Amino acid sequence: MGLLKKIAGYIGQATAIVAGFGPIFTALRPQDAGTVQTVSADLAQIADIVMLMETAFAAPGSGAQKLQASTPAVAQIILKSSLLANHKIEKADLFQKGCASIASGVADVLNSLHADNVQVQDKAA
Repeated sequence: MGLLKKIAGYIGQATAIVAGFGPIFTALRPQDAGTVQTVSADLAQIADIVMLMETAFAAPGSGAQKLQASTPAVAQIILKSSLLANHKIEKADLFQKGCASIASGVADVLNSLHADNVQVQDKAA
C-alpha cells in the first residue's frame, strides 16, 4: 500500500470522527481505536491553532496573515503525528504548502458551522 493510500485512510478516519462516526468506526474496527484517537487529537490541535489565530488577528481581511501565522504550528503538529513516523521530508516547499492547505481547510470547516449550533467544551473540566 502506497503512502498516499495510507494517508487517505487516515483522512477517512478523521472525516468519520468529524461526522460523528468515530465511535462507530472504533466499534467496527477496535484494532484501529488508537489511530482514531490520535487523528482526532491531531485534528483538534489544528483546530485550536486556527481558532487562536482567528482571535489573534481579528481584523477584517487578515486571512492571509492568519494563514501565515498558523502554518508553522500546523506543520509542527503534522511533524509530530504518527502520519510522518519514520518518514523524512524530501520536498519542504510541498510539505509547507500542504500544511497551509490543512490550516486553510480546517478554517473553512470551522467557518462553515452555524453559530447557533456551535458548542464550546471546557477542556479544564
